[in-house]
Amino acid sequence: MKTLFLLLLPLLLLAQMLQVGDTVKEVSLKSQHDKEYILKKDGMWIICWDKVQTSIANEYFKAFHMPTDVNLIVDLSQAPEGILNLFILPRMRNYEHPILLSYDEAYNLTLPYQENHLTLLSIKESKLLKIEFIEDEKEFKNKLDTSRLK
Repeated sequence: MKTLFLLLLPLLLLAQMLQVGDTVKEVSLKSQHDKEYILKKDGMWIICWDKVQTSIANEYFKAFHMPTDVNLIVDLSQAPEGILNLFILPRMRNYEHPILLSYDEAYNLTLPYQENHLTLLSIKESKLLKIEFIEDEKEFKNKLDTSRLK
């Protein structure tokens, strides 16, 4: 029975992952400056899963002001506490734009994920309208520049 559960675990987790049409819950996260934010229910969520993706988003928002309808969320659930406090957070505090820190592994598992990609969620009136996976800096810049023109 235990083996069957372990085999089905990925399917159970997938079933709980946000899908287009789902309603997003109100979630409160703290920024790198220890300020609390409630995730916007209208706009875009940009989710970074590793250092490379976080760097792409941070450098873009350093050069171009972050729109008010964007949440930049970083998964820190796998970061060891020592590394987090000595290296990651001090580096993030150099950025003025809010970087929302998500430490909750169970919550992060509900967010759509594709390896080596940033996740972009388009949300309107708490409904998830679109899920996009962005692979590189050029694609990220094109996507955000296009959305700025709308």
